[in-house]
Amino acid sequence: MQEYLELTELLAEIERHSTSLLFIKTANCGVCDVTYARTVELLKQFPQLKSMVVSMEKIPTISGEYLVFTAPAILLFMDGKEVFRQARFVSFDELERVLTSITC
Repeated sequence: MQEYLELTELLAEIERHSTSLLFIKTANCGVCDVTYARTVELLKQFPQLKSMVVSMEKIPTISGEYLVFTAPAILLFMDGKEVFRQARFVSFDELERVLTSITC
C-alpha cells in the first residue's frame, strides 16, 4: 500500500484509477495497526486494485474531505466515487465480498 502525504496527490490517484481503496489510520492506534495488516493481506488477492494509506496526523484535512472522524476507516472508490465504507469496526468478510463483486 502506498502512503500519501499530500491531499492533492491522493485525490489525483483516486481519480486516475477505476477502482481504489483508501485506508485511513491514526498514530498509536493498535486497532489501526491490526486492521491495516489484515487489509494488506486481503489485498494480495486483488492486485488490480490501487491501494493507498493515509495517516490523519500527516494529512489532517482528510477528515473533512471524506467526513472520517474515527480510525481505522476503509473507503472504496469506483471511477472516483465512494461506493463502500467501513470505519472503526471492519468486517473483513463483507469487505472481501464487496471487493470480489466489483473486481470480477
